[in-house]
Amino acid sequence: MTGFYFDEHMNRVVADALILRGYHVVMAVDVGMEGKDDDTEHLVFAAKNDLVMVSFDHPFAVRTLVRADHAGLICLSYSIRENIGRMIDVLIEFAQLYEPERDSGQVFWLS
Repeated sequence: MTGFYFDEHMNRVVADALILRGYHVVMAVDVGMEGKDDDTEHLVFAAKNDLVMVSFDHPFAVRTLVRADHAGLICLSYSIRENIGRMIDVLIEFAQLYEPERDSGQVFWLS
């Protein structure tokens, strides 16, 4: 099953809802990763733990397009930032379709 790594800007309510549905979610704030660098620390942590990183950081996602050394990066649209239900639905749909062999190293723009 797909696991997620939420950067420090993701909402705990979303993480808790996914965990209640059986998904593995690690939040940066729970593993001492607050204030860490996206490119050299957050993405590396997610990759080492075979977790798809989830963020709203669009500049970071653009930089990551040229990398393939990760399990995947989901960049969520700013338009759903306040829509908890939509974020949960989008991430569940992603998890149901995610295939590591096909999707590792890719950036996904979801809204």
